[in-house]
Amino acid sequence: MAFDYGSIDLGLKNPFKKEGIVTAIRGFIQLLFGIYLLIEAVDYIQISKVAGWLFVLFGAMLLTSGIKALGGGIYSTLRYFVGRNHPTSLAYNFSKSESSTAAEEKGSLAYSSGILKEMLIGRKNSSFLEPIGFLARLLHSFIPKLLFMPYPIRNLMQRIFGAWVKTLVALIAFGCVAFVTLTGLVGVAGQVTFPIYSVILLFYVMSIWRGAARPLPRDAERHIETLGSGAIAKVVIWSLILPVAVALGLTWWIDNSRMTWQVIDNIQSSLPTLNTYLYLIGIFITSTIITAVVGIMMVKRLQYANPKTDVSELRENWQESVHPNEIFINLDNLVMADRRYKEVPNRVYEELEPQLNEQTEGKGNFSGSLIQEIQPKLKPMELGSGFAITRMITLITGNILFVLSSVITFFLVYAALDVYSSSQYIKLSTFSRFITDQNLPTLVESSMLALHLLLMSIITTSFAKLMTNSAHIFFAEMQFESLLIYFKCEGTFTESKFSAGNGIHDSIRSENTLVRSSITPWIVVTRIVSSTFAATGVRNLEHPRYILEMHKDDQELASIRGDIKTFLKGRESIASITNEKDLGSASQIHQLNQQTRAYREEIPTAITKDEEAAGFLRKEEEQENS
Repeated sequence: MAFDYGSIDLGLKNPFKKEGIVTAIRGFIQLLFGIYLLIEAVDYIQISKVAGWLFVLFGAMLLTSGIKALGGGIYSTLRYFVGRNHPTSLAYNFSKSESSTAAEEKGSLAYSSGILKEMLIGRKNSSFLEPIGFLARLLHSFIPKLLFMPYPIRNLMQRIFGAWVKTLVALIAFGCVAFVTLTGLVGVAGQVTFPIYSVILLFYVMSIWRGAARPLPRDAERHIETLGSGAIAKVVIWSLILPVAVALGLTWWIDNSRMTWQVIDNIQSSLPTLNTYLYLIGIFITSTIITAVVGIMMVKRLQYANPKTDVSELRENWQESVHPNEIFINLDNLVMADRRYKEVPNRVYEELEPQLNEQTEGKGNFSGSLIQEIQPKLKPMELGSGFAITRMITLITGNILFVLSSVITFFLVYAALDVYSSSQYIKLSTFSRFITDQNLPTLVESSMLALHLLLMSIITTSFAKLMTNSAHIFFAEMQFESLLIYFKCEGTFTESKFSAGNGIHDSIRSENTLVRSSITPWIVVTRIVSSTFAATGVRNLEHPRYILEMHKDDQELASIRGDIKTFLKGRESIASITNEKDLGSASQIHQLNQQTRAYREEIPTAITKDEEAAGFLRKEEEQENS
């Protein structure tokens, strides 16, 4: 959407300044870690090229993420450019003064004029979509008011709820695997392979929460994500099939090779444990805390929801002496234009194109309708200090986790260097020599340390993204209040002629064509509360805006009716002289008429009576012709 400057400020400020400051601080710290590793790479590259490139790789990674966070944070604190055309219209805007803007925002519209008309007349809100999928319906059954939340918030809660359900199902599936393997249903192979399943469970749970931490795409503003039970069924099925398949495969390999179960057991016992249960407990505790924090913000937001679908309506019949076109002209150019907010043109969602069907003998019918929205004005969301504090805690904690992940990555570089150094002393000529090498414990120990640091970095980054993304969504929501008006008018009209000032001896008279209209207006007025999710950059407010609340406005409806009736009652049906020169000329003619009548009074009565009879006949003939 093009930026259209106006000297009258609409009062839309940057909602991301606090978020930008915190993000910039985090990015600066990450940037320092990256620069330090790049400087260290200069010293290590003289010792070993592999070590030097290792430092360069991790240093560039931290440097890139730091620059991205620092630049994005600073960018979020800059001036928020808002023009006279913000925010996005509800439907296509047919206003003549906004034709270029309407073409640019066409892809970001949430409704059509037909849908708006249905919402107004039907007292319904098509913004609230039914949840799709078993889990989505289950969540909305637990939290019924979630249905009235904007789409990004609903999608966020569905992701978190889906992650929890998948995690619990994974634990249940792991219990099924433990039952199948440890009870001996698949033989000796079950006890040997059981530790592998705990590692698989850890990586699966990590992938679940990593997926939940993905930023919500902008498409999430347009639809609700599906949350079904298909993935859960797959997990349960695989938890029963996988142990059997692995046991059969491993048994076949043992039977057809020189390897024995005792050798595999010795190798397994010599390896250090990954402590998967500690990781799972840590993931469970962290995800519980994050869910509680997001839940606090969600409760505050749910309390603010007021999903009304009320409108003010007027249906009457007026009998007025007015041409139908004048009704529509007055409504569009005066009544609606007088209700502009800060002189911004109204949003025209249905153009006023009156249709007159003229029939015979000066009779006919007419109809016309329009839908307009007064320029939306910002409606501050009073969610309380508790909500604001929780949102800042979520944001700061998420960025602290990002810094912690950078610290872990920093130490991971040195751990990876130790792995490389230890591998230089291992003999890899044969598998038996590799197993019996005296330097193998050192390699295994350094490799496990690097693996632990890698896992902690992935887990920390995932929860950091989840917290910052959640905070961003609650920072981004902006609500607007505006007046939405639907006007429909139908009726019939008849034409008749009459004359005024038509005396027998007068030479000046006013001949008029009077249009008598039977008007049946239908006016629907509602004060809506709409919501959109802002962003940083050029397209800061060019995103779909959805109606969340519809409230009655009887006072505004009465004002519109009063303005129209005042116009109808104040019209002139008889043409009169308003120019002073014409009025002087008429006065002279009137004086001439008086002199003529005085002269005629001196004429005999018989002649006067004949003239009066002739004048009476002439007047009747004119009335018949009219």
